[in-house]
Amino acid sequence: MEETLVVASALTLERNDGGSVLPHIADDESRVRLADRAVDHLSTNSLPGEWDFHNLDDLSLAMRAYLMERGLMTPGFSQQSGTGRSLGVFRAGKASLEINGISHLRILCSRPADRLLELWGLVDWLDDQLEAEFAWAFDEFRGYLTALPETAGTGLRVHLTVHLPALMVTGRVGPLVTKLESEGFALAPFWEGAGGVFQVFNRGTTGRSEGDLMATGLGLARLLAERERTARKWLFRENPGRARDYVGRALGVAQQAYSVGVEEGVSLISALQVGGDMGLTEPQFDSQSAFALMRRIQPGHLVVEEIRSAHGGLEEPVIDEVRARLLREFFADTRVLR
Repeated sequence: MEETLVVASALTLERNDGGSVLPHIADDESRVRLADRAVDHLSTNSLPGEWDFHNLDDLSLAMRAYLMERGLMTPGFSQQSGTGRSLGVFRAGKASLEINGISHLRILCSRPADRLLELWGLVDWLDDQLEAEFAWAFDEFRGYLTALPETAGTGLRVHLTVHLPALMVTGRVGPLVTKLESEGFALAPFWEGAGGVFQVFNRGTTGRSEGDLMATGLGLARLLAERERTARKWLFRENPGRARDYVGRALGVAQQAYSVGVEEGVSLISALQVGGDMGLTEPQFDSQSAFALMRRIQPGHLVVEEIRSAHGGLEEPVIDEVRARLLREFFADTRVLR
C-alpha cells in the first residue's frame, strides 16, 4: 500500500507593525488598538462570515486545546491571557490569525499531507490583505523584524509532520537529526513521541527565501519517510512472528478496552496502521487516516466534538471511556491475517 508518510503540513508567518510597540512590552490600550485595527480591516474587506474573532480570555481550556489540536493556535499563544489578545478563524478553519501573541500578527495554516504550495498561496494572500492596513517592520539586511531573532527574516516557519514508528523503535532517528540540523532544521516529537509521530521544522528564517525553506523542509521530510519504509521492511523481515504478535496485541486492546489514555490510544493506532502497511491486518488504512484518528482522540476534540461541552475539563475519566469507544468502533471489523 503506497502512500505518503508525511501526514500533515503547516505554515506560520510572523508579522509586526512598524509603528506599534511589540506586544510583550505594550500596554493594554496599545494592544487593543492594534487588535481593533486588524479585526475591523479584515471584517470590512472580507465576505460576511469569513472571519470569526474571539477574545483569547473568552476561550475555555477545552476550546484552546481543540484549536491547538486543529493547528489553529500555537501552544505558546494558548497559555497567554490579557486584554487585546484575540484569535481569528478564517473560513471555519482554513487558516487562523493570532493577534498580540509574541508578534503582533501570526498567520497559521495547515492541511493533511505535503501541501505546502497550496498553503503558501493562502498564507501569502492573507499577508497581502493585512499589509493593506499595516506597515510591516522591515530591515533591508535582516528582513521582517520580530521579537525572536530566530523568526526574523522571512518570518516563515515550515512544519511537516511525519509518521516514523519503525525508525523510533529501531533507534535510527538520532543519526538523521544531524542531517536535519546541517540543513537548518530540527526534529521534535509530536504528542510527546507517542506512536512515532514527529515534526520537521526550520530553526531560523534569516538569509533564506520562502521557497527554499519549503523545498528543503519537504525534501527532508520525504527522506525520513523513505528511511521509515526501509525500517518497516527490516523489522518484519528480521522477526515476522514478533511483529505479528505486537500488532495482534494492539488490535485486541483496541477492540476490547473500555478506557484508553491518549498516549496509549495514539500508539495503538500507529501499531495497527503499520500492521496494515506490512500486510498483517485488513482492512488497511493509510498514515493520513491514522493521523486524523490520532487527532480525533485528543482531549480537546473529545470534549468539544464527542462530549459536546466546550467548557468541559480535559482530565475527566469519561474522556478515556469515549476514546476507547471510538477505537472499538473504528477497528470493529479489523482482523489479523494468518
